Amino acid sequence: RGSEDGDDPCGEKTSSTNNTFNPIFVKILCNNTPQEALIDTGSAITIIHENLLNIIPYKTLIRITIQHLSANYSTLNIIGELQLEININGLKTKVTADVATNLGTNLILGNDWIQPNNVYILTPEKRIMIRRQGKEVSTPFVNPTLLNYPVTLVNQITLLPFSEYIVEARIQQNKMIDVLFEPSPQLKNKALFLANALCNIENRRIKINIINATNRQQTLSRGTKLGIATQIFATIGVTISSDNLKERIPNGKACTGPIPKGKGAITLNDVNTENNSITALHKKQHQCRECHQNFETNNDLFKHLRNKCYPEEIRQQINKLIEHISNEKQREQILKILWKYGKLFDISEPSKIDITVKNAIDTGTHRPIHTPPYRKSNKDQETLNKETDKLLKNGIIGHSTSPLSSSVVLVKKKDGTTRFCVDYRRFNQITTKDAFPLPRIDDIYDQLTKATHFTKFDCKSGYFQVPLDKADRPKTAFSTRDGHFQFKVLPQGLTNGPPTFQRIVNQILGPNRWKHVLAYIDDIIFYSKNFSEHIRHIEEVCALLHEANFKLNVDKCEITRTEILFLGHVIKAGTIKPDPDNIRGLTETREPTPAEEAFRFVKAAEYYRKFIPKFSTIAAPLHTYSPTTLNQQKTNKRSKFELSDAPREAFHKIKNILTTDLILGLPDDTLPFKLQTDACVDGIGVVLLQVTSDGDRPLAFMSKKLTKTQTNWPTIEQECFAIVQAVEKWDKYLRGCEFTLETDHEPLVNFSNKEQLNKRCNRW
Repeated sequence: RGSEDGDDPCGEKTSSTNNTFNPIFVKILCNNTPQEALIDTGSAITIIHENLLNIIPYKTLIRITIQHLSANYSTLNIIGELQLEININGLKTKVTADVATNLGTNLILGNDWIQPNNVYILTPEKRIMIRRQGKEVSTPFVNPTLLNYPVTLVNQITLLPFSEYIVEARIQQNKMIDVLFEPSPQLKNKALFLANALCNIENRRIKINIINATNRQQTLSRGTKLGIATQIFATIGVTISSDNLKERIPNGKACTGPIPKGKGAITLNDVNTENNSITALHKKQHQCRECHQNFETNNDLFKHLRNKCYPEEIRQQINKLIEHISNEKQREQILKILWKYGKLFDISEPSKIDITVKNAIDTGTHRPIHTPPYRKSNKDQETLNKETDKLLKNGIIGHSTSPLSSSVVLVKKKDGTTRFCVDYRRFNQITTKDAFPLPRIDDIYDQLTKATHFTKFDCKSGYFQVPLDKADRPKTAFSTRDGHFQFKVLPQGLTNGPPTFQRIVNQILGPNRWKHVLAYIDDIIFYSKNFSEHIRHIEEVCALLHEANFKLNVDKCEITRTEILFLGHVIKAGTIKPDPDNIRGLTETREPTPAEEAFRFVKAAEYYRKFIPKFSTIAAPLHTYSPTTLNQQKTNKRSKFELSDAPREAFHKIKNILTTDLILGLPDDTLPFKLQTDACVDGIGVVLLQVTSDGDRPLAFMSKKLTKTQTNWPTIEQECFAIVQAVEKWDKYLRGCEFTLETDHEPLVNFSNKEQLNKRCNRW
C-alpha cells in the first residue's frame, strides 16, 4: 500500500498467473446521478458518451469538433466538453470531460482525474482508494452492466455444401463502433460455423462469415438469429518485462497507484513472481514502434521518427509519396500515418509475413518430374550465378536434395533488370489446381463508382514475402549448372501461386474488402467518398499490412489521388478510360506487312472494344487476315502481303479512334439505366447508358458481326436479336430494375403483343 507521506503508492504483489484483463469499473455519482465509470490509466483524458447527457444534469456544453485515437486505433468523434462532478462515497471531485458520440461505454475516468486526485488502484483487493485533503475513501470494483443485442440475418441465403459466405446481419444498436459477436449454439448443431469476432457497426449492420461444413445445401431464412453482440471497450492487453516497467515507474516499483506525469501510464492486472513478468493494459499511446521510446505527444513521436528511427532512404520515399498534395493540413495528416507505419516501406532487408502457406502444392502420387538445366550464354550464366547467390544470401532459396527439378529462365523486365524465373510448366501439369477465385476486374471497377479519393499499394516481391511450408519446399526444386536448390518462399510461376497469394491478402484485409479496399493479387487499392474517410481507411489498411509484416514497393505506390491508374485503366470521379501508355503502343503501330501483324493488331485493339461504338463493323475487313488453319498460316508466310484498301482504311480508322479520349462512366445503381440498340446487315450495335443530371452517360458499347445466316433474317429479327444480346450481356446491371429501351425499329415497340411478332422473336 502507499505510504502516508505521499511516496509512490503500490499495490500488494500477487502470484496469480492469470493474464486475462478485466476493465476496472466502480460505482460513482456523476453530477448526482448514479453511474458506472471505467477507471482507465491508459487514457490521458476523461470522456463521456453523449447519450449520458440525456440522463445527467449539467450547466454548459462547450461545442468543439475534434477526433481522438483510441488504443485499438479506432477514431473517437468529440463534439464538445463539459464540467463533471464525480462523487465517490461523499468525496467530491471535479474534472473536465470530452463528449464522444461513439464511445464503447458511458464514462471513462482518465489520468486527468486519476493523478490530481491521488487515486490508488489496489488490484489484489479489487478496489480503488482516494486520498485527498486528509480524507481517504475507497470503493470496490464492480462488474459492468453489459448490454447484449440480438444479431439477425437481413436476407434469406442458401448455403452450398462446403462453402463460405459473408452475410449481412442486423443489430438494433447504431451508436457503438465495436461489438463482440458470439454465434448461436443452435447453428453449430447444424454444422454451420460462425466465428467469435470483433465487428464494426454501420447503419445497424455488421458483416459475418458463415461456413457450411456439411455435404448438403442449407437455407437460412430472413430474420434467423445468428447470435448476440456485446459492447466492448477500447483496451489492449500486452505483456512487458519488469525491467522495461522499471523505466516507467519511479524507483522501479511494481505499482498500481497513480503514475507521475511524464511516465508511461500503466494499469497492472497481475504480477507473476515466478517469471518476473507483468501483464498490463495499454502501451503508452505515443510510443515509437522501432525503439519503444515514449513521447508526450504525437508531434514529438513523428519528429523522432523523421530524424532518428527511419533511414534517410525511407524518409525520402515517404516525402516523395505526398509531394503532390498541395493542402498543407491534409499533407500533414497523411504524413503522420506514413511515419507511424514507415517500416512498410523499409526494404533494406528481406522480410517475410507472419502467415505460412501450407498444402499449396498438391501433386498427389505422381512420379517426380525432372527437367535438366537449359544451356545459357556466358553472360546469362554470370547473371544467373549472381541471382542465385543473392537469393541464397537473402534466405529466399536453400540447397536441396529433392528428386524433382525444373529449369531456370531469365526474363528481362521493362526497367532493364532481370527477373529470375523457374520454368514450372511441366510441373504445373501434375499439380492439383487451387480453385480459390481471383476477383473479376470489372467488379472491382464497378465498386469505385462513387469514390473521389484513391490510394494504391503494391507489394514488394510479394510472392517472396510468403513463407512456404517445409513439406512443400522440395516440390519447388530447380537446377542450375552449379547446384540444386529449392525455394523457402512462394516462387513465381506456380499454377497455384496467384490463388494462394490472393487468399492471404483477402485474409489480411478481412471484412474491409468490398467496403473501401480491394486487392487483385498484390495490387491493393482503397477508395473513399471524401478525404476524411480516406484518412481513416489509409490508417486501417496500413495497420493491417504492418501487423502482417508486409513490405511495399514505394515506387509503385500512390497516396490520396483523385485520379489513379489501376490494372491498366485510369479511374477518376466515376469515370474510366484506358491507360494512355497502353494505347500508345497501338497508335504507334506501323502499317502491317505480314498478315499475322494485321490480325495481331486487331486482336490487341479488341481489348478496348467496350470503349468503341460499332467496333466489330469497323474491324471486319481486318478479320479477313485471320489464320484459321495451319495451311493458311503457311500460305500467308510464303506469299507477298499487301494491305488492300478496305483493311487499310479500317486499320487507320481504329488508330484514329484510339487517339481520342475514350471515357466511359462507371455504373451507379442509384441511377436509371438505358439501352440503345441498332442492327443492320453488317452487324448489331448496342450501348448501355445511365441517365444523369448532365444527360445520358455511356457505360459500355457492344457490337457483333452477323453470321451469314443471320444476315438473311428479317429486319425485325435482327433488331430483336440486338436487344436480346444486350440484355444478356448486361444482365448484372439490368436484372431486377426498370430500364428504358430505345430502338429505331418501331414494330418492336409493342413487343409484349406476341401476335405481332414471328416465332423466333416469340421464343426470345
